[in-house]
Amino acid sequence: MPEEPHEKKFEKLYILRRKLDKEIGYNYWKKYVASAFWSQISTPINLTITFLTAITTAYSQTESIISQSTYSHIAIASLVITTLNTFFRPHTQYAANTEYLSKWKELGIEFEKEFFNRMEEESIEIYQSKIEKYQKLQEKVDDLRKSEGTEMINFLTDFIYFICYRTCLLRYKRWLDVDRRIIKESRIEIQNKEVDKNKLILEKERITEKINKEHRIEIAKLKKMEENILSNLDETNIIIN
Repeated sequence: MPEEPHEKKFEKLYILRRKLDKEIGYNYWKKYVASAFWSQISTPINLTITFLTAITTAYSQTESIISQSTYSHIAIASLVITTLNTFFRPHTQYAANTEYLSKWKELGIEFEKEFFNRMEEESIEIYQSKIEKYQKLQEKVDDLRKSEGTEMINFLTDFIYFICYRTCLLRYKRWLDVDRRIIKESRIEIQNKEVDKNKLILEKERITEKINKEHRIEIAKLKKMEENILSNLDETNIIIN
């Protein structure tokens, strides 16, 4: 019975690799964008609330620090910002997204370690072992997705991620996209070095050939001069005799 083609035999392994690469990358960058968004929201809000609270506390101790109308405006602003902070809970959202971001990063590192642990010739035994490891990693990915729950769903951050996905994250959709760019740049660098090496070899051969050509010309001139001298000697001998 003819042996299966290499691509067909390892099709399941390739599919698992691509699936994990895309799934881990997608969830990691999604949590990264959400964490960055809530970080930029929660810090200014908390700082503003602290600042306004300090002013109102100081006014209660010394009424001359600000006017009554200004105090009323500050109190209303503090009430609105505190209400928004309580409703949207940006700090809680930031902490939750950062926690899951760390978990997705751990899975990404685990996948990366197994992905680069590859051999030139993968036997059936190695193939089966890698399939099992990728399947266990896929189970961890599924469990982590289930653990997120509905409280992690936020249509605002999803929309922001969609914009980033189509713009600044266009080249970083998968977990290994950064590594792929490094590998590609390394290959280009190696190819450029090979090109430079070949150019140097060709230039060396050209210079060597030029030197050899000049050397052959000089030798030919010397031989010509030698023939002329010998010819003159022969003519002299004939005349003397």
